[in-house]
Amino acid sequence: MERIIMDVDTGHDDAVALVLAAGSPQIQIEGIVAVAGNQVRERTLENTLNVCDYLDIEAPVFAGLDRPIVRRQITAGNIHGKTGLDGPVFPPRTKQVHPGNGVRFIIDTVLANPHEITLVPTGPLTDIAMAIRMEPAVADLVKEIVFMGGSTGEGNVTYSAEFNIFADPEAAQIVCTSGAPLVMMGLDVTLQVMLTDERLDTYREFPKKAASMFCASMDNYMASCRRHGHDYPAMHDPCCIAYLLDRDMFSFERRELQIELQGALTYGRTVVGPHLDEGGALIAKKTKPEQFWNMLDTAFRNLP
Repeated sequence: MERIIMDVDTGHDDAVALVLAAGSPQIQIEGIVAVAGNQVRERTLENTLNVCDYLDIEAPVFAGLDRPIVRRQITAGNIHGKTGLDGPVFPPRTKQVHPGNGVRFIIDTVLANPHEITLVPTGPLTDIAMAIRMEPAVADLVKEIVFMGGSTGEGNVTYSAEFNIFADPEAAQIVCTSGAPLVMMGLDVTLQVMLTDERLDTYREFPKKAASMFCASMDNYMASCRRHGHDYPAMHDPCCIAYLLDRDMFSFERRELQIELQGALTYGRTVVGPHLDEGGALIAKKTKPEQFWNMLDTAFRNLP
């Protein structure tokens, strides 16, 4: 059983990560923290509550940080829309934000369960970095930090930078140099898992409300990607969950990892250093996309 805390900026692919985690009995979601990223925190928190309420996810939802540590805030509203999750229409929800601070929840849960909790940030690394700054023991006591972000090649928001890292490079540098066990699910691998029109049409036949939410979300996501020159949308964030379900479906390189904080043209770039035998970060390079879709099919069937 994988015990995880998800740290999300719930947009279209974060919602798929929530579906995959909630629909996989091998995973226990201890809590979910909503951070600013794809949209401002007010909207990512609302999206997270709506998705959790709709999918009957009982884990508590906390508010994370509402801005980057240093840089001016940016969002990805051009991709995920004004709400951050344009497309699905949710019924009135009953689930409410849990009282307390999301960063404090991360710290307290990791410290109370040494080497048992995996952190799964699928947005900017702001909350994770702040948890490590407030309590450095988090880096030593976390089981793993499996994050979506970065690229060893081109970025997707600038030529150099991937969005989640670019949205808070200083936070990413804190995490990447913390000594915590890191797994990077970057563009190298997530762009291998693309949703096609044909596959989306098969999900329209699933008699499950999670599949209905997925299709409404993906219709919007796919149209947005095409407006920006991409044929199909990638399943970036749920690759983190797929790794926890089956590590063998990925191949990796273990490399030193740092974040560029100074260059005018390279701000937010993930800079990979030498190959390592230990430490650094496991950087996913290849995957088996069909296995991902089989996992998602199973998750849909397991959900209400």
